[in-house]
Amino acid sequence: MNFDELYKQLVEDFKLTDLPEEDREDILLEVSKTIQKQFLFDVYDLIGEEQFAALQASASMGEEFYGTTLKHLLPNYEEVFQEARKKVVYSFNNK
Repeated sequence: MNFDELYKQLVEDFKLTDLPEEDREDILLEVSKTIQKQFLFDVYDLIGEEQFAALQASASMGEEFYGTTLKHLLPNYEEVFQEARKKVVYSFNNK
């Protein structure tokens, strides 16, 4: 997942190009938290309570171990993340 591309995509999705950089960063931080929460809800729905608990436990073992566990439990996690992003963008743009 290319984070630079994702950043640019979010700036466009939320029409933030005209904002001062500091304001844009603040908004994108909050948007990122919302996308992350949606992603985790979606992961939970896909892998179930037991595997999700294992995934959460792996987070305490470091970022690399968490990433490996996520890839093992949900090989298409990048697609799931993109769908979570789309849900958040859609909700924002249709209010």
